[in-house]
Amino acid sequence: MIAIVTGEVLEQNEKELILDVSGIGYCIFTPPYKFTNGEKVTLYTQLVIKDDAHELYGFQSQEEKRLFKILIGVSGVGPRTALQMLTLYTLPDLVNIIKIGDSKAIALVPGIGKKTAEKVVIDLKDKVEGFAVSENKASSDLVEALLSLGYKDFQIRPIVGDIDAGLPIQKQITEALKLIQK
Repeated sequence: MIAIVTGEVLEQNEKELILDVSGIGYCIFTPPYKFTNGEKVTLYTQLVIKDDAHELYGFQSQEEKRLFKILIGVSGVGPRTALQMLTLYTLPDLVNIIKIGDSKAIALVPGIGKKTAEKVVIDLKDKVEGFAVSENKASSDLVEALLSLGYKDFQIRPIVGDIDAGLPIQKQITEALKLIQK
């Protein structure tokens, strides 16, 4: 198992990056982190072995990796879907969504239907104890609105936590659009 990889970022896009480790380039699937090419980074990794591929999934914190491992333990949630969850929501927001049982917010993740979302909430409610929880709950209505406007999950994730969930939804959308345009 490959647990930690430290190297220099060669390339990256919203789903993966290539990390140069002593002359070997590792393709690692990650949430959309903002690294610069040439930056030295350390990722906590999970190796997933399939019939046709060995894939590395990398995270900036051990907490993200731990939640990823818990998510892929749910029947119907594969590594790509778990990564999508961690792409659409920050770790504290996702933990909060699971704790409060918001299956509607989980169902907004591409690849997850209503039944799987409910299963995630039921199966993981007790398993997410000990994780940090977001004080500012991400509005599933805000995420749904931005997705319906055509924005991608990697564009939404960085700004959702900056929006005051106490505002009316129209104001949340306006603030989110301003932040996305920056």
